[in-house]
Amino acid sequence: MADSPRQTLALARTAAGAARSLNHATLGAGGLAQPADAYELTGELSLTAAGLPQLLAQVGRWLASALETGRLGCDDGAGPGAAIGGARLSLSGARASAAALARDLGQAQQQLAAVHRGPTPQEEGESS
Repeated sequence: MADSPRQTLALARTAAGAARSLNHATLGAGGLAQPADAYELTGELSLTAAGLPQLLAQVGRWLASALETGRLGCDDGAGPGAAIGGARLSLSGARASAAALARDLGQAQQQLAAVHRGPTPQEEGESS
């Protein structure tokens, strides 16, 4: 559990690094060996995406609170209200997108539930 900004950001970097590593791992044929691997992967990604709406809402609430208490400014000297409003609007859209992603990944996992590995060409040759 993160209890400091440094730990929070380290967790975010870990999540981003995990996505990069998964992209690399699944680039070739070696990252997935069985349909069950794809089933489990989509399930784990669905769980990850399902947690994003809460996280993004909490970030938006923090921004609103920080704005309300006068703890924010803008580099260009303008008031931060417009930037925070725009960020919160984008975060709201991202929350909806993450919820849709979680749903779609869950549906993909359900479709894979009955899929299994078929015989290899070598196994097909042995049964002939």
